[in-house]
Amino acid sequence: MRLGRDFTNLLYFEYLSDEDKQRLEAGEIVVADMDAVVQVTAKSDIMRQVSVAKATGLDHVELDGAVPNAYLDFTDEKKREVKDFAAKHGITLSLHLPYSYVGASVCAPDEFDRQAAAGLQRRYLEFAAGIGCKYCVLHPGVVPFYHATGKYFELVRASLIRTVLELGRFAAEHGVDLCLENNTAFDNVFTEPHEICDVLSEVRKSGVNVHFCFDIGHWFTRADVGKPIPDPPEKIIEEIPSGFFKEIHLNDYIPVKRVFHPPLYEEIGLLKRKNLERYAELVEWKGAELIVVETAFKTKEQVLQRDEIMRKENEYLRSIFE
Repeated sequence: MRLGRDFTNLLYFEYLSDEDKQRLEAGEIVVADMDAVVQVTAKSDIMRQVSVAKATGLDHVELDGAVPNAYLDFTDEKKREVKDFAAKHGITLSLHLPYSYVGASVCAPDEFDRQAAAGLQRRYLEFAAGIGCKYCVLHPGVVPFYHATGKYFELVRASLIRTVLELGRFAAEHGVDLCLENNTAFDNVFTEPHEICDVLSEVRKSGVNVHFCFDIGHWFTRADVGKPIPDPPEKIIEEIPSGFFKEIHLNDYIPVKRVFHPPLYEEIGLLKRKNLERYAELVEWKGAELIVVETAFKTKEQVLQRDEIMRKENEYLRSIFE
């Protein structure tokens, strides 16, 4: 298995103006403000992400396609430069497709909405192919709570299957493996592994080989909607059929406080070292090729200690997965 990272906001601080750096340090702006100000510029600097990954002993970078971003504005020349730079440094790439606003309508029961979302995702898949991505990760969409059950859900599920079929074929034609990720419990639908596996099984009946990007941190959010977490929590992986994994996401979650993506080495969520050691065994057994870590900063203190946090987490993860 290879180990990679979606840097999310870990590298954002350097893109702030000197004035905004001082304001963040003084507490006059918060981390979310930092993200909003610099994310388009930081996401566009793919070469820096590749360089940091190489310098910190990682194998892979997943680009964050959450909107806003500038990826659809990349010229063919810029895409070639990125592809060549990543290959020169021995770093593979993937793209997390947009999952909010228009991108969240991939399961919309209205065909006009669904087509708009699928059309947008195709443009991002073309971008991903242009820079040499091996994988793209798709969220299954978001619906209002009153569409999450009964006949409404049947319509939603049928729409998602149509979208995944279309995008899976399109991705394969462009040399990219498409992976479908499970939602958080707060997205109302497609939160459980069996729901994703059922969709993928239907898609595969048509000869389209889409994979499951299992996100265990997303699955842990079930604790905050009154559902149990098994002991040990990684046991859920045993229920996922072999042959579905290629790329998977690794992050933690703190229930009740609803903190996403805390640093894994701090062991303040549900995943302790013994859980991650067992997790590594299970996902390798199930055929995973790549693990993408998705730690993100939430506090000013984390941002100011960014280099130390990344160093400690990388050392911690390498000691487990290598």
